[in-house]
Amino acid sequence: MPELPEVETMVRGLRPALVGRTVPRIELHDPFLLQGCTAEEFSRRGRDIKVADVSRRGKWVVIGLVGHEGLIVIQPRMTGGFWLIEPPRLEHIRLTFRLAEPDASVWFCDARRLGKIIWFDDRAQAEAAFARSHGPDALEITRAELAVRLKRTARSIKPTLMDQKVVAGIGNIYADEILFASRIHPTRESSRLTAAELDRLHAAIGPVLATAIAAEGSSFDAGYRTVLGLEGGFLAVNSMYGRAGEPCKGCGSPVEKTKIPGLIGRPTYLCPRCQPVRPSRGKRSTG
Repeated sequence: MPELPEVETMVRGLRPALVGRTVPRIELHDPFLLQGCTAEEFSRRGRDIKVADVSRRGKWVVIGLVGHEGLIVIQPRMTGGFWLIEPPRLEHIRLTFRLAEPDASVWFCDARRLGKIIWFDDRAQAEAAFARSHGPDALEITRAELAVRLKRTARSIKPTLMDQKVVAGIGNIYADEILFASRIHPTRESSRLTAAELDRLHAAIGPVLATAIAAEGSSFDAGYRTVLGLEGGFLAVNSMYGRAGEPCKGCGSPVEKTKIPGLIGRPTYLCPRCQPVRPSRGKRSTG
């Protein structure tokens, strides 16, 4: 599933292709993904528009329009992504932005049709929808905000980090990397993290995600590619995910692959030495 680094990579790839460009029409190929208006309304609204900006909110791509209060929001979800070159599987195209330049197009594809395409009438409506679905963005959350949100739950820290209503943008791969960087076992109870653990956790989130963005995300199967059809490079430089049995980059112990409660079907990678189940004694407070 595209996480914050993958969606940020999509947004950065889309900006030069869309911002300031005139779009004579938007072609909706699969109304099943559409919310907020009918297919006919979407087709009518999508004629002769100009893109003002392309941004990200959590794992959502937000497209603002010149002279419009409305926003087009696209949720890639499990298998969605954008292409600036003709996609290899044309049957997976769900939406096409036809640009004013001859033969220029931007495609949104989604193999499993799990994504969403939403036309919000105004920015306030979009902000309300985001607030219902997301906590603070992982690149913007403060230590104080993180402490308050973790204090509220007795869940293990890994599924808590992956809860988009707690903090927006972190998924399975990056949760493992963040917890390794902060030397926290993924089953530690969120509300019982020590002040030192919370300091390390908050300090790890930004650098891990920044490294992944610089690598243009993670491709572990055919589900994610950049807008130019390239694989993301993070899994060539990461520390935990997919490295079971390899030496830990911190201590040399074998990386373990396991499963933890609350994450059915999703593997967890950790170093049992760098991330002990029982942390060293210290102040048990998230204050």
